[in-house]
Amino acid sequence: MQLIKLLIADDMDELRSNVRRMLRNEESIQIIGEAVTGEETIAKAKEFQPHIVLMDINMPDLDGLKATEVLAKDCPHIQTIMMSIQGEQEYFRRAMKAGAKDFLVKPFSSSDLVDTIKNVYSQWLKDRPDIPANLTTANVLTFFSAKGGVGKTMLTSNIASAFADRNKRTLLIDASLQFGDIAITLNIPSKRTIADLVNSVAIPEDITYNAIERYIMTTPVGLDVLIAPREPAMADAVKPEHIKYIIEAAKPVYQYIVIDTPAFISEKELSIFDVTDVLFLVLTLDITSVKSAKLTLKTLKDISFDMNKVKIILNKEVPSVGISKGDLESGLGTPVYSVIPMDSETAQTYLNKGEPFVLKEPGTHLARAIIDTAEHIIGPKPKPETAKSAILKIKDILFGTFN
Repeated sequence: MQLIKLLIADDMDELRSNVRRMLRNEESIQIIGEAVTGEETIAKAKEFQPHIVLMDINMPDLDGLKATEVLAKDCPHIQTIMMSIQGEQEYFRRAMKAGAKDFLVKPFSSSDLVDTIKNVYSQWLKDRPDIPANLTTANVLTFFSAKGGVGKTMLTSNIASAFADRNKRTLLIDASLQFGDIAITLNIPSKRTIADLVNSVAIPEDITYNAIERYIMTTPVGLDVLIAPREPAMADAVKPEHIKYIIEAAKPVYQYIVIDTPAFISEKELSIFDVTDVLFLVLTLDITSVKSAKLTLKTLKDISFDMNKVKIILNKEVPSVGISKGDLESGLGTPVYSVIPMDSETAQTYLNKGEPFVLKEPGTHLARAIIDTAEHIIGPKPKPETAKSAILKIKDILFGTFN
């Protein structure tokens, strides 16, 4: 079982200490924080992104039921286990209605606590849709441009968010190690970074998914992110071998690994290209961007890269610029995979907010184009169940199979 990240929420110091003691020797569970009020629980859950919150039903300022309702709405990938000294059925019913996944009556034993945490986590893994039982390796999608300012990071973060919104297990890696901006575009605190990860192991071969998971940050939509170092000088700690082992260790866990890269090609970028399934080359109709794209395509051919893996994305497209999509395809000698329109207002507004506009403004032309690109890669978002189909499923559970 993977490492389970736990947040303890209880205003009693003794209870929090007891839980820590009970879990002290449980290697599969990591306590990543504590909270003593309902509001603090919500704030820390959104910041630390635990798998599970162990929540007391009676919390100061905002009770456990209300806090659970907020988490169920805002962070549905975070599971809540409710605790109470009251064991009556009514308390259990209210907890389940609020969104809790299980209920512990105080005092509880170490074995009850561990079993409940593991059961809730295991059930969550099973219940998440669109995770094939025979999943063995992720598709590695790398976004690259040899020219800065083409909107590549904005594009990458929004496409990865669209994947997660469609219930695809996705890891976004900011491999722009010196000046990566993924953390800013998604409003993620730079508390745990890829540099911290590589510094935690003696040699690259020691990198396992359990090691990686300790340094992953998760967004409210459920997108896992491994962010760039806090300072440019820290990038030197990350070697090509580290990147290779990070990707290989994460492959069995995810369906998609999305990688944002810097605007140059070094040994580190080549190590990413070596394990890439699709390389998205992002450009605009700016003449310097087109020139850089042509040089990139030539370089890839010179190093014998499989050119069938290369897909061109035309970003910030303005029809009146005088160069058509056909002109671009003719000049590059390769088709354009996707065209993303210029919409500086939407892009800048949500960049400043640190939110993906594909989730907040999906009806805009910009968001729609990126969503179309994401769905071209992974398939359309499943349609919501109709009331009739939901009722039939309930009947099936209660009374057996209906034809």
